[in-house]
Amino acid sequence: MSFDFYMPVQIFSGEYAVEKHASALALGKHALIVTGRRSAIASGALADVTAVLQAQGIGYTLFDKITENPLASPCREGGALCREVGADFVIGIGGGSPMDAAKAIALMTANPQEDEGALYTAKPLSHLPVVCIPTTCGTGSEVTPYAIL
Repeated sequence: MSFDFYMPVQIFSGEYAVEKHASALALGKHALIVTGRRSAIASGALADVTAVLQAQGIGYTLFDKITENPLASPCREGGALCREVGADFVIGIGGGSPMDAAKAIALMTANPQEDEGALYTAKPLSHLPVVCIPTTCGTGSEVTPYAIL
């Protein structure tokens, strides 16, 4: 079995990167923002992202239930919330855990018929667009299609 992957990744860095590249967040009409409880707020990244979304008239819902080494169950919960609020893209803000959870939530949102086992197979599935905003360095989660749960 073989798969072809198309993984368009754009990386923006530097001071005020979120503000300077605001158009990269314009992926739909409503975003689900996935974070842990603290780092996105403490770093100021959540405020930066929500300011850009508000300025562009994009709605958002915050899902801040991601813990270190996330389980699949909060990702399923996030997927259900994403569908409920009509989010059409996902933004993960934080370290590797929130960014990985955002990827899983994007997949679970687009595939409600699948159970959590779908996260652990090589079966290609559709997903919502994902933006990752790292608040740490070194995980590399923002540049890969993989999620560690």
